[in-house]
Amino acid sequence: MIMPKRSSVDLSTVFVIPHTHWDREWYATFQQFRIRLVHVMDALLDLLERDPSFTHFNLDAQTVVLQDYLEIRPGKRELLQKFVHDLRLGVGPWYVLPDEFLVSGESLVRNLLLGHRIANEFGHVQKVGYIPDTFGHISQLPQILQGFDIPFAMHFRGLDEGTLKSELWWQSPDGSRVLLRHLPTDMGYTNASALAIEIQAAASDLLAIARYETRRAASSVLLALNGVDHLPAREDLPAIIEAANLQSKGKYFFRQGSLEEYFDCLVLALGDQPLQTVYGELRDASRTPGRENRLVPHVLSSRIYNKMQNERAQTLLERWAEPWSALSWLEGEDYPQAFLWKSWEWLLQNHPHDSICGCSIDPVHSQME
Repeated sequence: MIMPKRSSVDLSTVFVIPHTHWDREWYATFQQFRIRLVHVMDALLDLLERDPSFTHFNLDAQTVVLQDYLEIRPGKRELLQKFVHDLRLGVGPWYVLPDEFLVSGESLVRNLLLGHRIANEFGHVQKVGYIPDTFGHISQLPQILQGFDIPFAMHFRGLDEGTLKSELWWQSPDGSRVLLRHLPTDMGYTNASALAIEIQAAASDLLAIARYETRRAASSVLLALNGVDHLPAREDLPAIIEAANLQSKGKYFFRQGSLEEYFDCLVLALGDQPLQTVYGELRDASRTPGRENRLVPHVLSSRIYNKMQNERAQTLLERWAEPWSALSWLEGEDYPQAFLWKSWEWLLQNHPHDSICGCSIDPVHSQME
């Protein structure tokens, strides 16, 4: 990736990105969380309709949430398409946010293929490898992301920050690399989730976050992620940002934006500045005092029966159903594309990091079976 020359703007830009991290199933079942999802999405779409100043909301880089919502609210499809097309809702590039170690490499590719397909049907696919909560990362992920023309990644688990800056190159063994924004290991994707209730106090919180983020930043472009698991949008966020800009007195410029806008601005600010590089697999535990970077290593062997079922299903699809269907097609038979992709879709719904990892409540894993 060729970086443009450094921007002449000296002001620190703080991107405030509202989002919800959506664990499809975890400490509640999928259907229980779906009820909550419908309420969150209903309120979000209403907010986007009536308040043009609320410019963007990130739906956790997943597209399965669109399917889950539309099964209950099919009449909202055109409205969702409008907001995705207008870049006010960020979806994709993933179908679900998977664990990377417990599923096959092919399934990660299919995950991104399906995520792209669905996001494009809605008008735009977000070209950021956003993987905020996965328990460590495989060495080939930059290579896979680059195969989908995704030049950026964002995560926090699996990399001890030590003396590393927030902005890094992450390189695969084949030499492929992506620009990585490593989130702080003490707050991750929730660094701006707990803003005060009162607007002026919340604005002061944003200023404190900006000062905190500056300590590791390699550029003048900073990040505040306003969200956490299963939370709705905060409706007064534009007012908080406006108040923060007044309080800042020109030191920082706060703006609501998307992951793509953040990286576009970051690339401009970095210019040709050299960055540190991290290589390959990222499964570091925290060694930096005061930091927390839980990898939950025991998930590698928990609920082993689910992992065996998954391995069998992957093998059947990758090594038997698809190759033999292709050979049959060469002999003049119909290719069962719809059946095969529906099989992949259902299999991938078992691959989120709280599902295939086996760290959810018992009913979740019974339903996976």
